[in-house]
Amino acid sequence: MKSAIMVLIMLPLVCLVVSVLLYLMNRSRYKELISDFQQQHTLPAPYLLHCNIGYIGSPLMTYFFIRLKKNKKIFFLNRNDNAYNFAHEGQNLKKINNLKPLYYTFLLGFSCCFLLSIIAILIKAQII
Repeated sequence: MKSAIMVLIMLPLVCLVVSVLLYLMNRSRYKELISDFQQQHTLPAPYLLHCNIGYIGSPLMTYFFIRLKKNKKIFFLNRNDNAYNFAHEGQNLKKINNLKPLYYTFLLGFSCCFLLSIIAILIKAQII
């Protein structure tokens, strides 16, 4: 049990370092993708905030572009908006695919932190 918890403690740190490195390697593509989108369309309010935060907002912006690529509903964006075609224009699909590891690394780290907090609550409640 102790070794499993140690892995859960170390994994978010590793994910943080890897996601920062992925962001730094893909920063130009990330900014170019946002710039291209803003030239043609208007970003919904929450995503407009996140695109200006840099690394901290990058997982949410990547999530936004992944949802565009899959033509899934996005908050504050009308379903029949032309913005849903953005992911399939030019090199945008390739840029979005390059940003996917950043999103999934962040998600893995967040999931481990969430699991650690659940384990901590269970230990504090003396259930484990």
